[in-house]
Amino acid sequence: MKKLQKPKRKNKMDSGRDLFAYFEPTDTSLLSNPVPFQYSHLGDHITFLTGQSGESDLDKAKLVIFGYPDSSGSILVKKHLYSLSNHFPPSSILDLGTLRKGKKIADTDSGLRDVVAELGRKQKTIIIVGGKTKDTLALYNAYALLEQRVNICGVDSGIPLSTEIKYPKSHYLNKILLNPKNRLFDYTHLAYQAYFTSTSILELLDQLFFNHIRLGRIRQDIRESEPEFRNSDILSFSMSAIRESDAPESDHSGPNGLYAEEACQLSRYAGLSERLSCFFLNDLNHNSLNNQSTAALAAQMIWYFLQGFFQRKTEYPYTDIKKFQKFIVNVPQVGHDIHFYKSPKTNRWWLEVPYPDTKYSRLLYVACTPSDYKLACEGEIPDRWWKNFQRLS
Repeated sequence: MKKLQKPKRKNKMDSGRDLFAYFEPTDTSLLSNPVPFQYSHLGDHITFLTGQSGESDLDKAKLVIFGYPDSSGSILVKKHLYSLSNHFPPSSILDLGTLRKGKKIADTDSGLRDVVAELGRKQKTIIIVGGKTKDTLALYNAYALLEQRVNICGVDSGIPLSTEIKYPKSHYLNKILLNPKNRLFDYTHLAYQAYFTSTSILELLDQLFFNHIRLGRIRQDIRESEPEFRNSDILSFSMSAIRESDAPESDHSGPNGLYAEEACQLSRYAGLSERLSCFFLNDLNHNSLNNQSTAALAAQMIWYFLQGFFQRKTEYPYTDIKKFQKFIVNVPQVGHDIHFYKSPKTNRWWLEVPYPDTKYSRLLYVACTPSDYKLACEGEIPDRWWKNFQRLS
């Protein structure tokens, strides 16, 4: 009798060609008009998906980029991106084209989920251009398929969370949190504007021990936001977080927001994060990309992400703790010492959070800043330590 074999999971693809079938290749003639790419241009060093592409093209790539369905703006962003100077290794970036649209919205969401999950299994870093903030839910679902805890960082003028029973589709955090088996461990929101955010939302984030940093604090010292990217798997960056004069064609632009150079700096921080593996640049209003300044800024943000990505330094206290400088601070309110670690290579900091259940000897290492260490030295409990300790409870 023929032995029955265990059926394969439908969400797992057998080969790169299975993955490629989800995409419509980029028409490169739309990218290089009116002048072909020169050797100094990034576009001359990109590997494009074609009918002849194989598994080796995906294997060689460290990073992949693709557009969201029905987002003609992604083509315009790529056109600006590929005309910028190349500072990166050849054959390291694969342009998969545009994700094919499903018959229904749910089909498109499932396709995005499956593609991101498969690229995650292959340990590729992903850049997605186009779509809406709400589509971050499909990215979360992809990481949940990988059966890992997920940390998300959102950058937007508003927070995608509601305290109302009936909430907008854009508030994807509600869908995640209402699932009792959700795998969301941490959520951080950057650059929100207070007049767009009710106090009840901020109180709910505090109750969940999630972090939030308003626009004014980022402007005061943008370096304080850097650890949030080191602690995240997914970055959902809405172009609506940028002020209208710098990004006039975003979906919900307003007079206030991040400056263009701040958006580029945050994108570089994200690229530098060894943990972050998905950069989702959304809320480009592709129907009104007339003067192209928003597409040009989006391209420059991606370029800075790439710069950070190729400057990554693989370091993490858990794997090579002896290479780090260790600082021990006694904080009476905690009841025991807080351990800090500083990298002599990059001057970046981490703090150590023990699991509250004493039967576990595991430790969580959380990226932080020197200000967290200084706060502990003054006898205060750093928020990053306290919130992570509470979530582990």
